[in-house]
Amino acid sequence: MKRIWVAITAHRPLDRLSTLLDTVNQYTKFPFKVTVCVYIDYDSQDSLEFLERSLALFPTLDTEIKVASPGYEGWYLTWAHKTDLALEILNRRHDFYIYQENDMTLTLENFNYWLAWKSRLNRLGFEPGFVRYEEYQDRLVPFDNHYEYSLLGTTPNVWSDVGFTVPKILVVDHEISLFVQAANPYYGAMILDQADGERYICSDSYDPQKSYEKIGIRNWPIADRSSMGLAFENVPNGYEHRRCVPLIKKDEKYILKSCSLIKHNDYKYAPELQRNGVKVMDYKDMFVLR
Repeated sequence: MKRIWVAITAHRPLDRLSTLLDTVNQYTKFPFKVTVCVYIDYDSQDSLEFLERSLALFPTLDTEIKVASPGYEGWYLTWAHKTDLALEILNRRHDFYIYQENDMTLTLENFNYWLAWKSRLNRLGFEPGFVRYEEYQDRLVPFDNHYEYSLLGTTPNVWSDVGFTVPKILVVDHEISLFVQAANPYYGAMILDQADGERYICSDSYDPQKSYEKIGIRNWPIADRSSMGLAFENVPNGYEHRRCVPLIKKDEKYILKSCSLIKHNDYKYAPELQRNGVKVMDYKDMFVLR
């Protein structure tokens, strides 16, 4: 049986316990042996016993709560798992290694898509990616990439006054028409197999400071850089990152295949877009033929 090691960051975990439990519960549906380690902030250590009882609701999973040292304050908590991750990888204890924030809902469908396309895209220098969304006003809102990306030209002002031209990667498949890249490859998680894990822990992306030099114009904060994986390592010439997402053709439109949508289990960014006067867009309107 395949084995997965999962690290989850949970700051003040009791504040959003149901969200954390929803995240962990997804792994009960995986036909693998799954170990889940939840990293909580030092000030929340009094929650340890209650959290352990809560995670006992998932007897098919191996679960553990780890209290981070006081040095992992604030957003640096997202890096508290790194030493454990390296040890798991160096000892080859698992087949796959996942890191995610506690409000990201990574489903079996998400993982199966990643697994199906990992090797095929890796041969081209890429990896399967995801687009985060929030459910808001009957829409699945791609808040990290809230643009009508032109498939035929350059989308203006994606990064301030800098535009973005969507790279297109052709594949032969019965359902997927092509893979493309969005400007922002962040999805609040990362998935590594054994080989990529070994590369990751030896890369600049594994370092909280050096990782900043890899992201360029994106200016990701420390928490976002914790889940960048190999997205910016050994990027093929002419591309800005390695993460690709699949498009299917439907009713003369190209839309993201649903398996590449990953849910942010919160209602935070989509309402903020609306408050800022931005028209809230559904993911089906994200890529346009103009």
